[in-house]
Amino acid sequence: SVPPFRLKQSAIAAALIIAVCRGFLLNFGVYYATRAMLGVSFSWSYPTAFITCFCTVFALVIAVTKDMPDVEGDLENGIETFATRFGVGRVASMATGALL
Repeated sequence: SVPPFRLKQSAIAAALIIAVCRGFLLNFGVYYATRAMLGVSFSWSYPTAFITCFCTVFALVIAVTKDMPDVEGDLENGIETFATRFGVGRVASMATGALL
């Protein structure tokens, strides 16, 4: 988060950036780079789409729950996270439900 883009100030923007980078771009990038290195033309396959979607959801859960241990400090410093907005218990329940 650097000026003028203070994306960590928004819990939603921060979570989406983490999920897109760790979930979608990482999987897509490795898949594309591997195929390009092997000289194989690019095409989506069901297993690749599945693992990309799975990792994106998993990364979104990580992004939403990463601030749970520091909720007291975030509250004291006025930092808005999902845990400070909805409560640790509710965020943990939603994250567990998303992974099931």
